[in-house]
Amino acid sequence: MADKVLVSVEDRFIKSIVLRDLHKKGFEIVEAVDEVDLLLKLDIFKESILYYIIQINAENYGKQYGQIKKVRQIEYFKNLPVMAIIPDNSPEYVNGAKEADVNDLFLVPAKRELLKDYLTERLSAFTAKIPSSDFEYMNKVRESLLSSLSSNSDLRNEIKRASRGKYPVSLVMGRLSGIHIGMVQEFYDRLALQMRETDRTINHDYRTFIIVCPFTMKKYLLEIERKIRGVFEKMFQGSGKLYMYSVTYPDDGESLEQLIEIMEKGVHDSIVISRMRQPLNTLSREKLEEFKNMLRPYK
Repeated sequence: MADKVLVSVEDRFIKSIVLRDLHKKGFEIVEAVDEVDLLLKLDIFKESILYYIIQINAENYGKQYGQIKKVRQIEYFKNLPVMAIIPDNSPEYVNGAKEADVNDLFLVPAKRELLKDYLTERLSAFTAKIPSSDFEYMNKVRESLLSSLSSNSDLRNEIKRASRGKYPVSLVMGRLSGIHIGMVQEFYDRLALQMRETDRTINHDYRTFIIVCPFTMKKYLLEIERKIRGVFEKMFQGSGKLYMYSVTYPDDGESLEQLIEIMEKGVHDSIVISRMRQPLNTLSREKLEEFKNMLRPYK
């Protein structure tokens, strides 16, 4: 999975400079349109996000600096490098950036024709602040996780065997969030001790796993999920999150692609729903519509 930069920039010209430069450097770009979207994507992509670039505007600068402070309150992102692009050097912008612990301030030059060269130069300096050895270390950890688990081709073979033998296979997709990547392998090891010898852990990506349970009917999925969550809670004791969704072959689908799509949608919706901190009947119409719009594209 590529290293990511979270971007919140409205001005089209500035955005074009930022996106082109980051793309040339090999980063994957994740855009955040508002606070809910920002927190959701931080939660989803977690350790793969290396930088945050935000354009501060006159209308919402207080709210925007407040968002940065919220990011800083998340344990994993308390040291996340943040660049703020400000319209001028007015005290409200500069002091707000200091209070929000912004790492790098870029003042938009009065002469628009200078913007491209100045901003490109600053972006290069900003994204060079983390030594390459850190990237190499993270990549080695990710590769070790991927190589230690079964592959999706094994999952495809499980479905083929179930089709020939005419028996059910239950699948549980789990996505880890807020967990240091170095602890993921230990979690998988502990999980394996609690599962049957016939059950297998299949890698989906370095933070998402699929537990394959042959000869297991749909009615036993709740018990399997409880077992997985029990291992997670015992190990992490309240830190981090685990999102799960389960399906059974052939009840929920007869192709691997269909089953994975259902699980991915289910996990995504679980993440979105977990953001709702209030009872539904206390939410405003606007907030309800916001959550509906986040869920709708995946239905």
